[in-house]
Amino acid sequence: MVKNYPSAQNNPESPDPQESGRYFRYMAQFVGFTDRDKAAIRESALIVEKHLPEIIGKFYTNLLQYPPTRRHFLASDGSVDDDYLRLRMYHQANFWRRVAGGVYDDEFAHFVDYVGRSHTSRGADKRVYIAERYVIGMVGFTQHAIINALIKELHEFDHDLEQRAIKAWNKLCMVILEMLARAYGHEREGEKFEDLLSVDPDEMHTMSIDSYEKSLGIQKILDYKDVLVANEDEIPEGERKIIEVDGIAIGVFHHKGKYFALQNKCLHRGGPVCTGKIEGDTITCPWHGYEYDLTNGSLLFDPAARLDMYPVTVKNGQLFLSFPVISSSLEDNIPDTEEIPSQETRPQASQSLDENEFFLSECPPGGKYLLHIDGQPVLVYNLSGKFYATQEKCTHVGGPLSEGELQEDNIICPWHGSCFSIIDGKVTCPPATKSLQTYQVQIYGQIGKVVI
Repeated sequence: MVKNYPSAQNNPESPDPQESGRYFRYMAQFVGFTDRDKAAIRESALIVEKHLPEIIGKFYTNLLQYPPTRRHFLASDGSVDDDYLRLRMYHQANFWRRVAGGVYDDEFAHFVDYVGRSHTSRGADKRVYIAERYVIGMVGFTQHAIINALIKELHEFDHDLEQRAIKAWNKLCMVILEMLARAYGHEREGEKFEDLLSVDPDEMHTMSIDSYEKSLGIQKILDYKDVLVANEDEIPEGERKIIEVDGIAIGVFHHKGKYFALQNKCLHRGGPVCTGKIEGDTITCPWHGYEYDLTNGSLLFDPAARLDMYPVTVKNGQLFLSFPVISSSLEDNIPDTEEIPSQETRPQASQSLDENEFFLSECPPGGKYLLHIDGQPVLVYNLSGKFYATQEKCTHVGGPLSEGELQEDNIICPWHGSCFSIIDGKVTCPPATKSLQTYQVQIYGQIGKVVI
């Protein structure tokens, strides 16, 4: 099912999701973007993701040099709003990671259409307008940088993939550009010619790495501290309390018998999202209507983007929030990108993990991680930064899926080849006929938690 987008709910001119998908397919046919090209995108995705922090850092260095584009990132006092800049980097990383994901269905097309409209006067925030030429420039800049990265990584090792990937990315960026540009219609903005401004590229690169890691759910946590929230009876069912810890506003909710804590800062413009209206499991930011899943912090139109969440425990009738102590040194905590940290060097929280919890570093993108919860094996998957969990035993004759191969969003049983979707557990190829049991995965900083 295609998710609702904030501006789609409030704007009668917003296109139908299926119409967006139809247009995407139409343009893909026009430029000759085929299934073979999609396969080349998926094969080269890890190379592109590896270079994204550098690409995004250079892109925003460029934007901040030019006064017409710099003005979109200024605080009220005229200085660069670093927090907002990090949010834009975060969204940019999510956007290109999703483009590289190789899934181009109606929901993806609607997402791209929404991104296009969000830069125009028809977006959720009427105060934001980005001229069409800058959006075109963004795609062109990133396209050129991606092609250079592919040449750098593949030219001497896999010439065939290099050529296929370059052609595929060029075609895909043509479709993406058309999807973004079509949102403008006849909107135009005049240009001014002003002197370039000084920007530190190293600072932008460091900020981009930090924002990219956050988009992957990676934070440089050194320790945790317990923070007293309230007595248990102070937050009855259906109520909330806003607290502040180390300058960070956090909303603590008593929702359907459980406690959830989310950072009170919308990913769009930093609005007080935790003060918004709750309907079912959805909480809506009161500023511009951005919707989140209260139980896991995910943004409904782009689940890869999440509000920070914090575990809440009850001790002797009091509620305590586990708050991460994060390192301020980037160099001391970034692992070698070519290696997965060893057991000895992985970050450790002061409290021991429960049997249904795991460190995100234990399950890198494209990987699997086996847990045993109440004696039952559960398998966790990382699909391009999104985490899923299913039972570990195949429903055919109990084959160990933890020893199977993960291909895109399908896990293949090593015994008889049964295939299952890790997203909804459904059988995608026989001999199995029964779906896998699936479980929700909640993310708290650097820790994942499987909810049974």
